[in-house]
Amino acid sequence: MTDTTAWAETTRRTISDRSGAITQQGNIRELAWLPVIDASGRRLVGLDELFTRAHLIERIDVRAPIEKAGVLRFLTTVTALIARAQGITKRSAEAVVTGGFSPAAIAQALDAIDDRLWLVHESTPFMQEGRYAKATSSVKTAASIRSTSPGDSTKAWWGRPGDGFATGNVCFTDAPAVLMGFWFYSVNGNGAAVLDGVSLAMQGSAAGKVKAAGVRLWKVGENLAATLLMNTPQVWTAGLEVPAWAQTLSISGQRDPLVAATITGNAALLLSGEVDGEVMFTGAHIGSVLRRGIPPTESDYAAVQAAKSRNKASVAANRTLGAGEIPTPPETLPLLGVDALKASLENAWRQDPQLVLRKQDPKKKAPQKDEDIRALNDVNAGTSVLHNLRAWYLRAFNPDVPGRASILMREEFSTELFSIQLKQKGSYGELAGASWLSMPPGTVGGSPAVQAALTKFADYAYERVRSALYNAVRTVLHDDDPVAATHEFALARFSALADDVVTDVIAVSLRGEEFTSEHVRLWTNAAITAFDDAVEPYVNARRLPDIASARRNLIRVLNQTESEK
Repeated sequence: MTDTTAWAETTRRTISDRSGAITQQGNIRELAWLPVIDASGRRLVGLDELFTRAHLIERIDVRAPIEKAGVLRFLTTVTALIARAQGITKRSAEAVVTGGFSPAAIAQALDAIDDRLWLVHESTPFMQEGRYAKATSSVKTAASIRSTSPGDSTKAWWGRPGDGFATGNVCFTDAPAVLMGFWFYSVNGNGAAVLDGVSLAMQGSAAGKVKAAGVRLWKVGENLAATLLMNTPQVWTAGLEVPAWAQTLSISGQRDPLVAATITGNAALLLSGEVDGEVMFTGAHIGSVLRRGIPPTESDYAAVQAAKSRNKASVAANRTLGAGEIPTPPETLPLLGVDALKASLENAWRQDPQLVLRKQDPKKKAPQKDEDIRALNDVNAGTSVLHNLRAWYLRAFNPDVPGRASILMREEFSTELFSIQLKQKGSYGELAGASWLSMPPGTVGGSPAVQAALTKFADYAYERVRSALYNAVRTVLHDDDPVAATHEFALARFSALADDVVTDVIAVSLRGEEFTSEHVRLWTNAAITAFDDAVEPYVNARRLPDIASARRNLIRVLNQTESEK
């Protein structure tokens, strides 16, 4: 696409008003925007083709981690609408995997929400807030709503190749995925749009709260149809509601499962322009979304006024109390508008259908804290496959993996784990990173023999090495230098050096076999090299004796571990 003529040809439907001004443009049903992998290779498709050929498509191929997560979440919500129209149940789901979705059901579902699928629309643009056309805020760059997370990798959850996702404009073919990532996984912030004199600040999405940081598990099947059905809750197909992004909610406290799972606190309006003859988005308004959040109703306002009246009466009555009489405490006023929306999002992450929960600690009797509920929430820039295997099997493994309530049930599946890391920055959240880790069938949720083999491996290959490396680093640096940071670097280096042996041990474990002495020897050598690399910046004449002593002890401990095997 190099000029506006080519663009108009690819969109097929561009609607203008009587003056010739474009009012609707870029319907994502037809626009070829979503990269997929099928028998012909990598190509771009629209929603109609995607669902018609889902049983012939291997997978989607979106690069940016948060955008990939947003696209998958969006596609499962559409899958729910198609499954509802087709009457797909757990019993009939396997037939869809082999034969495909019904063309009639696809058309029925997409026709019902067609006016919400236009990237440019006079009132209801796709995953945008049409009212912001009248906003008076300064215009930000269009790419300011795009994730700046690093590229994904099948070898590690974290990598920093640099991608430039957050600079410049956004072309039409990139816009749908950008909007989906923003809708489902954006954080709260101090950006706002001013509409009718009211500043609407960013409130964040359910998954964009710092307390929602952690891992989401996606089951992967032999084709895209299987993947979508394995990750779409059956409960989403009940009732008549459509997702929050496809409607203007008019009832406060919406609790329909499909609506509750798709509410966000952020909204944007992309502003189109022309750059070098190509139509693209060049700017954006960003703020809170009320029309698609939980807006107040007349009864809400009436409830607030009634509560205020009762509080006023209580204050007057309390003034006349006699000695020993207990005053009436004031009522908490019902939440309206942005406050109601913020309240609805606060704990919505707990209902995320892909959320990985940590196994319950039988020794803890008190209510679980957020960090005790989330699994794998300690991932950082130095983590790897090995680290995360350790975290999964020793700290988080839960036989009740997500997806048991999905339309399609499978005993064995490939797994992709989406990790989103957030940190608090003042009163706002900040994205620290995000990525994906692929695990072969059986690694998660497989047979007891496989789980036992991987648990033992995680214990040997990580827990003992971690402890030994810490003691060695501390021997060199004592307590006056950056022991924790150097230890973290050593672990990251060890994980990278041990990558090949980790891959082989996983393959062995999936056959129900245990790792061998040769595997232990290889990761022992990796640990020793990691120690040498970590303390290299601190090598000097004064520290040489400590380094030699620490290295001898490290080798001794690791060799003891090897002899146990």
